[in-house]
Amino acid sequence: MERNEAMHASAVAGNFKKTLLLWGALPTSRAEERGPCVFVSTGTAIPDQNYAYSSGEEDAEENVLRSARFFTGQGMPFTWWFPPGTRGERFRRALEERGMPERCAPPAMFMALHASGDRPQLPSECAVRRAISPAEAGEWARSSLEGFGSGPEHQDSFSAFCSSLATPPFAEPFRLLTLRVGGNPGATALLSLTEGVAGIYYFSVLPAFRRRGLGRYLLSETLEEARRSGCRTAVLQASPMGYPLYESAGFAACGRFTVHSADPDAC
Repeated sequence: MERNEAMHASAVAGNFKKTLLLWGALPTSRAEERGPCVFVSTGTAIPDQNYAYSSGEEDAEENVLRSARFFTGQGMPFTWWFPPGTRGERFRRALEERGMPERCAPPAMFMALHASGDRPQLPSECAVRRAISPAEAGEWARSSLEGFGSGPEHQDSFSAFCSSLATPPFAEPFRLLTLRVGGNPGATALLSLTEGVAGIYYFSVLPAFRRRGLGRYLLSETLEEARRSGCRTAVLQASPMGYPLYESAGFAACGRFTVHSADPDAC
């Protein structure tokens, strides 16, 4: 990697790891940290919402076995995440031997947040709201699950997780944002604010509201909230569906994460 690209990738990975550690501290979660590895069970039985993360290469076989014991003990499926440039052959081999091949390689994306400039005007029927109560967090959770095509059987556990994010002291670094259309949830995003960096997670548009440009509106308002919160940069991991939106907004790719899972539908 070139120097700037490596620095940007480090900012993406740093926000992700700090976000995982914050999620692991929630009352609904369980976490374990060992050297460069972090294991976080959020309490929601969706592979993409439980994370093993490593930013180092050492002790691959031992850490893969340790992750299996941790998540089996929690009764949770999970995904293994590696930031750009950190996964070695020993990790790849150990994970494949455990039935966890690579499932995707989402781009790490970075954007400098300059002073607020022109941004698209929200249509009159639209408004962006931050969830500040357990009921609002529960609605955000239902909308996010629908946006990602996850079933209602996860509603209770994911709502509990999201309600914790909207409750002090965790409400300070997190923003649960909903774009409402005529009073109905149309799109969702989660901001994680860590040391001047705004991480964007769980960004989705509900199926009934797609192809109307709502993602562009929500992304613009999410970035503006990051600026108001004092952040200097924004980072994310892009899905294939979201990549064109993020690129058009000014995000640039700076490497790729790699994600392993036993679930073929993970990612």
